[in-house]
Amino acid sequence: MGAKPWSPSHVATVATAYTDLRISGAVKSELVDILVAKLDDVVPRMEQETLGQDAERKTLDDPRRTRLGFSRTRGLMIERIEQVDSVGAAAVTAACEELENYLRSVLRACETVCTNQRMGTIKPRHLEEALSNLGVSLPTEAAENIPVVTNSQVDSLDALVGGGAGIITPAILRQLAKQFSGMKVENDALEEILELYYDQAGTIQHEMKTSLTGGNPADFAPALEKLDELAKMGFIKRTLELAEHRAKENGSRSITIEHVLSIDV
Repeated sequence: MGAKPWSPSHVATVATAYTDLRISGAVKSELVDILVAKLDDVVPRMEQETLGQDAERKTLDDPRRTRLGFSRTRGLMIERIEQVDSVGAAAVTAACEELENYLRSVLRACETVCTNQRMGTIKPRHLEEALSNLGVSLPTEAAENIPVVTNSQVDSLDALVGGGAGIITPAILRQLAKQFSGMKVENDALEEILELYYDQAGTIQHEMKTSLTGGNPADFAPALEKLDELAKMGFIKRTLELAEHRAKENGSRSITIEHVLSIDV
């Protein structure tokens, strides 16, 4: 016995969200047939795209993007309802869409903050600033005094993150990769390491410049040590060694971007 399609009245109710016009009974039935015919195209396409991403997959998925888990979302919603007894599938779908749209808004706000600071990775401070820009209140912490950073210290760090001529280029990084790693490093992995290098420099820059207005004095010395390690290529050396270790564990003949992304730097 085949699956029954939606009822004409149900499709008409869904359609009221898209038009204020009255829908005749005949059109309601035709809309059901149109949607079923469209599904004949949608399902095979989604099936092929799903298998194209994972040939071993046994469950049809959204091949265009990963969505929030239906069951997890439903469970969280059940814990929060007060005046109704259960949560329907339509409510879960709607909640997932609203949460995903909110996530997109938050990430776009983070991207704006990172772009303004010339950073390639979203850090906790970027998220905090982005949420503040969106009007979300955050708990505040009392600021403590910290020693003043000299202009020479800030200027040297500006050179590291691109304020000056810069000391690391893709060509130089390729030479360092040959020196620090015994494996071939793919181009996208080199680009990611370069991003991490400048992100690390930007993080140190932020920490040191924050010291001009307040912070924890105990954090100043470690920041200088990080700067010294960065200047001596210790960060890049350590990153390449860890990525090489990951690659060998996976039986890979070269370091890929996945091996770099798996490192907690």
